[in-house]
Amino acid sequence: MSFSIDESYHAVVIHIKGKFLGALEETAFRQAIDDLKKKGKTRLVIDLSRADLLDSTAIGLLIGTLTTMRRAGGDVRLAGLQNRVKNLFLMTRLLGPVFDDYETVEDALRSFERQPEAPAET
Repeated sequence: MSFSIDESYHAVVIHIKGKFLGALEETAFRQAIDDLKKKGKTRLVIDLSRADLLDSTAIGLLIGTLTTMRRAGGDVRLAGLQNRVKNLFLMTRLLGPVFDDYETVEDALRSFERQPEAPAET
């Protein structure tokens, strides 16, 4: 798996490609999230359109990222979930109650246009 980060006007996009195995990627992913938070970039779109597989540790990383960003006044949106990955999120009941998902990265970015930034928790 590899991930890359692109900054957009309304949010930062993290593109995940291939197998996202949390045990292998945890350190680099957490560091990237910490760096974004320190810069005040707390609105994220996770692009999963090219993700083949996520393990339970990777899902835990995404939940932790969501919690971190919400506490900092931001949010996380998922975009481009392919059927296999989307079914995993549906089976674990994470879509809807926990994560909002969008067909495309552009749709997810537009959703931030309509939502004002929340104050960070203190």
